[in-house]
Amino acid sequence: MPDLVLGIDEAGRGCVIGPLFLAGFLIPEEEHWVDRLNDLGVNDSKLLLSKKRDELAKEIKKIAQGYKIAKVQPSLIDKFSINDLEVKFSAKLINHLSPHRTYLDVPASGSGIKRYCQAVGSLCLNTGHKIIGANKMDSHNVLVAAASILAKTEREKYVKILKKKYGDFGSGYPSDPKTIKWLTEWKKNRGQWPIIVRKKWATLNNFI
Repeated sequence: MPDLVLGIDEAGRGCVIGPLFLAGFLIPEEEHWVDRLNDLGVNDSKLLLSKKRDELAKEIKKIAQGYKIAKVQPSLIDKFSINDLEVKFSAKLINHLSPHRTYLDVPASGSGIKRYCQAVGSLCLNTGHKIIGANKMDSHNVLVAAASILAKTEREKYVKILKKKYGDFGSGYPSDPKTIKWLTEWKKNRGQWPIIVRKKWATLNNFI
């Protein structure tokens, strides 16, 4: 049996509205499995249009030996460091999918990459398991790119559900004028932030 390799990436890290999603994508470590992903055109989810991401997500799930998506709610993000939460939930994905090696998109650079990978490894049940991390790994590792597509499409589906209840808040990122307009109007008309908002985000200091 070939070794199993896992790619992990997130979606929604920088948004002020909605959960953080982390996805793990598992395949055997054989060249033809990677070739299948490349043939599909799997790439960093941020470089793909929404329709293309949706199409690829369906095909990626068919190819996967296993996959899992974790959702981290704003209430948790308000209580703990988002880096610590990413470490914890990455380890949970690894423990669930049991790969021999994991490739991680790491939200750090320089010596921080090694520390991050060590932190994830300390929570893994398989002590012989190897973790390889890099910043922006979704741009040059097809397993991580596949995970990024799964995380991004899951977030987009969830955002649509939230908008049916809370109105159109745009992308949920603080760089989006539509999101800022929604936050402004909500604070003015309602006073209290709803549970979908990350209340400790610096963006909200402008609305106090």
